[in-house]
Amino acid sequence: MAQRGHHLILLLVWLATWLTLARGETRYEKFLRQHVDYPKSSAPDSRTYCNQMMQHRGMTSVVCKFTNTFVHASAATITAVCGSGGTPASGDLRDSKASFALTTCRLQGGSQTPPCNYNADPSTQRIRIACVGRVPVHYDKSI
Repeated sequence: MAQRGHHLILLLVWLATWLTLARGETRYEKFLRQHVDYPKSSAPDSRTYCNQMMQHRGMTSVVCKFTNTFVHASAATITAVCGSGGTPASGDLRDSKASFALTTCRLQGGSQTPPCNYNADPSTQRIRIACVGRVPVHYDKSI
């Protein structure tokens, strides 16, 4: 039974990936959808913020994404990390020179199937992102 559940999760992840590709979203557009929230959306509290944002940004429709960080800065400011606003880390990764306001949402509990409930961790930190063609395509971590 455990193996069957594992196969189901893999199938759901594959389906989510296929749906993303089918709607023609570029890697940069996916980065913006998943990680940029500027100005920060309002919510009564940080936990509600994460639950609403993760759902509205399509990260809970099939499986609950375990963790996700929202950067509360403009797309242009974040994109600058791919140029003069960042320094090379390794490969296509770059570290921001400036700190950013962040909210990291982490799945609460053990279930990876909706409904998804998240805890929020607001912070101000530098970020490490992957850049391709001078635009961000992957959020790696806060540093």
